[in-house]
Amino acid sequence: MAFRFVRFRGIVQPPPIVLTVAASGTIQRGSVVEFSRTNNRIEPASANTTYTNIFGIALDYVEGASNTRTRVIPFVPGQLWEADCANAPTTAQIFIKHGLQDAVTLRNTSYDRTVATGIFIAYLINTAVVTGANASMIIGEFIRAPIGFSTNTAGYF
Repeated sequence: MAFRFVRFRGIVQPPPIVLTVAASGTIQRGSVVEFSRTNNRIEPASANTTYTNIFGIALDYVEGASNTRTRVIPFVPGQLWEADCANAPTTAQIFIKHGLQDAVTLRNTSYDRTVATGIFIAYLINTAVVTGANASMIIGEFIRAPIGFSTNTAGYF
């Protein structure tokens, strides 16, 4: 199912802005995308996506060269997102940083990722969803560094 916008922390805010940007590769609806500074476009995120190139959530399916643009909700501080998990969530995973398994799944573990790929901080487990092995989902926010931030200091967050 991928990632879903929940809301801003605190008071209810209007929905986030949607940007139309250049895209490449196969991008799933509801998946995390990163901004490639080399290619100047949005590309599918991966397990290696860092807090300096993470960009937002894609709203459209993009397939290879047939589509060159997609709509994206950019990440901003205070947005809460619900994430599908690679592992069954536990309370040991709350208030620590997690990386991505792939563009549509959070790699949730019980240890804090202190490297640049720790891009999602978990706040709570949502158990009021569908049944299944990994039925519970984690709610939290994406960590995104300012543009131009140096990746040489992995301990920034």
